[in-house]
Amino acid sequence: METNMKRQPLAKTIATACAGLGTLLAISPVFAQGYYVDEQSALRLGDAFSGGAASASDASAAYYSPAAMLLVRDELAINLAAISVRSELKGSAETGDGSIPINGEDAEADNLDFLPTLYFVRSLSEGFSAGAFINAPYATGTDFGDDSIARYQTTESEITGIDAGLSLAFRVHEKVSIGGSIIAQYMNAKTALAVNTAALCLGGLDASTCNSLGINPAELGNNTYDGSFVMEGHNTAFGFSLGTLVEFTPNSRLGLNYRTRIAHELTGSATVEFPAAASGFTGLAGLENTKADGRVQFVTPESANISYFHQLGDLSLQADASWTKWSRFDKLQVESNNSTVAALAAEPQVYDWSESQRFALGANYKLSPQLTLRGGFALDMTPIDKDKTKIDFAFDDYKAISLGMSYGLTEAMTLDVGYQHTLTQKRDIDQNDLLTAGARLHGEVTTEVNSFAAGLRWAL
Repeated sequence: METNMKRQPLAKTIATACAGLGTLLAISPVFAQGYYVDEQSALRLGDAFSGGAASASDASAAYYSPAAMLLVRDELAINLAAISVRSELKGSAETGDGSIPINGEDAEADNLDFLPTLYFVRSLSEGFSAGAFINAPYATGTDFGDDSIARYQTTESEITGIDAGLSLAFRVHEKVSIGGSIIAQYMNAKTALAVNTAALCLGGLDASTCNSLGINPAELGNNTYDGSFVMEGHNTAFGFSLGTLVEFTPNSRLGLNYRTRIAHELTGSATVEFPAAASGFTGLAGLENTKADGRVQFVTPESANISYFHQLGDLSLQADASWTKWSRFDKLQVESNNSTVAALAAEPQVYDWSESQRFALGANYKLSPQLTLRGGFALDMTPIDKDKTKIDFAFDDYKAISLGMSYGLTEAMTLDVGYQHTLTQKRDIDQNDLLTAGARLHGEVTTEVNSFAAGLRWAL
């Protein structure tokens, strides 16, 4: 079989591959899904989180709008959200020069993630309230498997970000309150992908030499010589939020809230394994199964929102506009105490995301003393330019419709239920293999998201 892959000196090929390995220490795990997870409250899910900084409906104000805690009864709230994400790639993959198809299944991932949250608010004195929260604003992942055509871009990725915080609110004027939170954020991330060892060989040596080393060029498009790369890292860092609430009348208020960026240095290990069938080549090239330490600087971006709430009898209307500085996610660069990794991972992975905005409208209607119905619509603008889309970041503008209800089980206990459907997103991708330049993936990614949450609130 003839191969038309353009060859380069073997040493340069190996250096390029190792640089790619180093870069991967930084990329996929941190923003595997690339967006903040909204589903932090069953009540707020039902109105598309349109209450924002002006909502005082439940104890989740301790997280979303600390200044509004003064309007919340003493309360403990627990929630559990289930998020179903289905991603499917319809397309194809070829070697870097397009001459040989990469064999495999369509890349499909069906993920069901469960997110528990806990909120608490307590009045300490007139005009002074405290709160606490534990939630998971970054918690999702994908699993495309080892046999998909996207295996050289990703096989599995997972991220878990847990926030825990304490909040305080003060009334500084009859109509004005201020509030803030101290936030501790724990991040844990994992990514995995296949390594195209055959492409490594054929990128630096001719077909006959690779064949003599045990790599059959006819298997280039198959997974016969696939190795693996797995990276895991974690860190804990701190940030804060500040906000204010202005009550124009007892039925009308405006809220503002700002959440700082939280800077992380994720530390962990990268594990690389090559197949025994390729040992002739990997031995010659000086490649071996290894585990190396690595670290990367990463920031969860700052955000701000402005929200308005108005009560009209049994009907309440609310609106929210928010901004997130996703431009913080411009590039990622690995650092390592391992001199080989540090030398070969000189080039950063560039993303160049943009700042983005989110808008939401919602309404609540008190149908009876026990039952409140709600609904909402949200539009979240994508920070990802079309020419920078990757299979793990194939997100278009996010349009969501929400429905929900609250039912008073007793005077002290309330049940909240919320459902949100995200309109189907489609995004074209054209992405290289990150390690060897041995495969190019292109096609259309379709993403569907459905979220359901239930929660209980207890008056204290």
